[in-house]
Amino acid sequence: MRHHPYISLVFSLLVSIEVYGSCPRNFSMAHSGDYVPYQYTSEKGQLVGMDVDIAIAVTKLMGCTLSLRELPAKRAQHLLKEGELDLMAAASITSERHQYAHFSLPYRDEKVVLFVRQDRSIELQGLTLTSAVQLGLKIGAGLGGWYGIEYQSVKEQALSKKILLLKSSTEQRIKMLVHELLDVAVADLYVGYFHGAKYQRKASIESLPHVLNNDPVHFMLSRKTVNGEQLDAFNQALTQFIKSDHYQKLIQRYQPNI
Repeated sequence: MRHHPYISLVFSLLVSIEVYGSCPRNFSMAHSGDYVPYQYTSEKGQLVGMDVDIAIAVTKLMGCTLSLRELPAKRAQHLLKEGELDLMAAASITSERHQYAHFSLPYRDEKVVLFVRQDRSIELQGLTLTSAVQLGLKIGAGLGGWYGIEYQSVKEQALSKKILLLKSSTEQRIKMLVHELLDVAVADLYVGYFHGAKYQRKASIESLPHVLNNDPVHFMLSRKTVNGEQLDAFNQALTQFIKSDHYQKLIQRYQPNI
């Protein structure tokens, strides 16, 4: 895994960006702890990642502060709904989430794919999640994430057949795939390849052509703790940051070589 001085980069770039408002509050944001390169724990035990750096930049532009809480996705969604957490990153828009959360403007793209061992990639080139379930293949996916309409349509069938294993850690799923405990791992394209690089001496992994979901992602803000005025300010700051050269440099630094 590559490590960069991301946090120092963000704070240095903010020196040159004008803070246009004052914000006498702190935003609490969930952090998965294991979602490289977006949210992960550094070798020094710090909660870092692309989503963290973007959130720091946006709240700094608002004149606010940001604190991080390491939480599983399902727990974080519950706390956001109850107003005990302000912010979650990497969120896809769903009608259910709209009931308890605002959504920011999109800030990056996310592609969810199927990973297999490289020694089976030719055999499984035409595989879809639906056909994987029909074939009875062992599948690993995450807890609490949105993996697209196809995943939702076959999830219960796969669970009833006991071929779908739900693990919150992407690294665990990729490790199980490498060690032949899974046939297929569902994961974000970048996240899967970052973790896969750790196990290349054992077996390489490869993403299949079939894409489960390819959507922009958003920050999700609790309706109980964030009002319309604060949402507007958040979006203004996000728009300003995305238009900056610093944002483009940040994206390039975090992209894996795939």
